[in-house]
Amino acid sequence: MGVFNLAVLALFAVGSFAGNNNQNPTKENDLYEGKKWVVLVAGSKGWSNYRHQADICHAYQLIKSNGIPEENIITMMVDDIAYNIRNPTPGEIINKPKGPNVYQGVVIDYKGADVNKSNFLKIITGDQEAMQSIGTGKVVKSGKNDKIFINFVDHGTTGILGFPDDYLYADELNDAFISMRGNGTYKKMLLYIEACEAGSMFDGILSEDTNILAITASGPRESAYACYCGFDLFPFYTCLGDEFSTTWMEDLDVPNSSKSSKTRSIFNDFREVRTNVTRSNVMMYGDFDIGSERFSSFIGYRENSDDVSRKVQKSSKKNTVSSRDVHEKEIQYQLAHGKLSVPESLKLSAELSQINKMRSVIDSVLKNIYSEVVKARPDIKSEIGDFSEPNYLKLNLSMFPCYRSILNQITESCFSLPKNPYVLDKLTIFANMCVVDNQIDQLVRNIVFKSCSNISDNIINVH
Repeated sequence: MGVFNLAVLALFAVGSFAGNNNQNPTKENDLYEGKKWVVLVAGSKGWSNYRHQADICHAYQLIKSNGIPEENIITMMVDDIAYNIRNPTPGEIINKPKGPNVYQGVVIDYKGADVNKSNFLKIITGDQEAMQSIGTGKVVKSGKNDKIFINFVDHGTTGILGFPDDYLYADELNDAFISMRGNGTYKKMLLYIEACEAGSMFDGILSEDTNILAITASGPRESAYACYCGFDLFPFYTCLGDEFSTTWMEDLDVPNSSKSSKTRSIFNDFREVRTNVTRSNVMMYGDFDIGSERFSSFIGYRENSDDVSRKVQKSSKKNTVSSRDVHEKEIQYQLAHGKLSVPESLKLSAELSQINKMRSVIDSVLKNIYSEVVKARPDIKSEIGDFSEPNYLKLNLSMFPCYRSILNQITESCFSLPKNPYVLDKLTIFANMCVVDNQIDQLVRNIVFKSCSNISDNIINVH
């Protein structure tokens, strides 16, 4: 069944549940309901990605106030924003203009270089021995009656979620889920994923019989959007949140009766968020049966609705920008409107010039690899599309070894892909090659090696 049809069914289901959900909430056997585990991940670093850590800090405050015990919350974030030299309020992070400090009290279990794919997979699969000497060493120690909520916020592209120095591929995440299910380490799992093309991590990949439901900020081939982009809010000059993340959290921040907060279904939340996120398509994948579950059975709920910290009004104007464009727009706005000294202005102009120069190098290299591949294999061009306009091809698990092999070769021979976020919307064409022929990687790798023999090794942090 296609994703569009699934989405329609989900919305139909939402409508069915919306009318009577509070009167007839999903009945769960509280006697056998296990623990709730929450994993919060901001997979990026740097001031331009302020919003990712702000989202995760906000999620932490929400989850903690909902009664999830601290020992069951695991947080990963580089933690280079709160005390960043550019932060006008050191020690504070906000998730909306004039919003509360969401950084205060956040316990960060893994920060800096510990925020990586390998650690994340070990954490969710409960590999406590491997994590003993890293960060706090906390892992998801769940059992067969436990529920797990994972909130991941970062950049993404076709079949990939980013970390500062490496990529998490959809097949690797899927393998982790299979391992967890085989070991009986969860009853049900819910994922909220904020990233560009986030739907590609699950579309055609996440099975419907896994007891896992994934809700994504965007479909398989579209950008997610940053919001509260206060380029004109001196001196932040960046985006304070992401549209999907702030929408689902702010909706829960608004005071509700404890009954409504407790009995609200995931379908209800999906409908609300999908309606109010206007720039991308919020999608749902996996086991739709979980949609009728109470959202509170994963993230908890607060009995006392009079808590001042939860009395936050939703904002109607969010000033959205494609996540791909945030860094460049930051610099452009500061140059045009910032209160800059001459040296500061010259420095920013030089930074923008260098970024554009490195972008041109990246474009040239990747286009050349594409051209050489289609020259050697003209039969695949019509299937994969043009470099600048790749065709939409649904991913499958068998294509990922090929895809990973090609991207690893580019990183090894040309420039680090994970360390240059600009490349993310250039990689779909390589995924398409592997969908069409999952043995094409040897040909492509040879071409990559030849194409990158004279490339400078100082291409880094290109946004």
